[in-house]
Amino acid sequence: MQQPSILVATDFSEHCDQVLTKAFALANSKGLKLNIVHVVEDSIFKFEDKPEKIKANCIKFLMKNFPQIELNRFYFKVGSIEDEIAKLANEIKASMLVIGNSGENFSFEKLIMGSTTKKIIRTLDIPTLVIKNNKIIDYKYILVPTDFTDESKKSIEDSFKLFPECRINLLHVYSVPFGNRLNMYGIDDTNAKQYVSNIASQNLEEGYNFIDRFIDNKKKLTLTIENDVLTSEYFTEGNSDLLDGVDLISLHTTGNISFFTFEMLERSDKDVLIIRK
Repeated sequence: MQQPSILVATDFSEHCDQVLTKAFALANSKGLKLNIVHVVEDSIFKFEDKPEKIKANCIKFLMKNFPQIELNRFYFKVGSIEDEIAKLANEIKASMLVIGNSGENFSFEKLIMGSTTKKIIRTLDIPTLVIKNNKIIDYKYILVPTDFTDESKKSIEDSFKLFPECRINLLHVYSVPFGNRLNMYGIDDTNAKQYVSNIASQNLEEGYNFIDRFIDNKKKLTLTIENDVLTSEYFTEGNSDLLDGVDLISLHTTGNISFFTFEMLERSDKDVLIIRK
């Protein structure tokens, strides 16, 4: 049986070394092999040199900066970035894809924040870890926005599978139906406050019931509930109270959270784990 492994996609741009460094650290911590892929987008850039020469230059860089690499685990591909990565991830049975947050305009800038990223994340059967900073990987405290759905439960379970020693703070943001129109509807302040309080209590109860469904990891979960509108602002350093001590943000691409996933990814200063299912 083929050993599960981590696949890191690199564009050899200015900050690729920090992505590879963190990917190696993650693979070592999980006892997994690390595979590296570089895809040349043939529809954008046409070569005069043979691909073998370019591959040799890639290997030269890797051997100089990461001598621990196993060369038989470096893959050089020419073609569509998303198609080649998805195909290789399936072939080698990778448990996670690791990608960076920057790159050349013709390659990974499009990959990270554009339609190519969305296509990869939505079609891969494995989580995608987007490296957003150069801090040493030690994912002990993860923030997970949740809508209390079955899909959200699965993404939390997947996060625990990848990082079994972590603790997770669940963030649930809700709004009060008709909250800004209660006075206009003739509801007095006392009844309006009671209505708002009842909504808060319902969400809190739903949250604790949701946590009770995690039999094995219940003690590793905490809950933050806020009456607000979920936006990407929650995932920037300005929100210091919520992000204090957070190492990683885990997002899923289903349910209500999916509407904000890629905006959150773009704004976050923390590394982001995207779980498709």
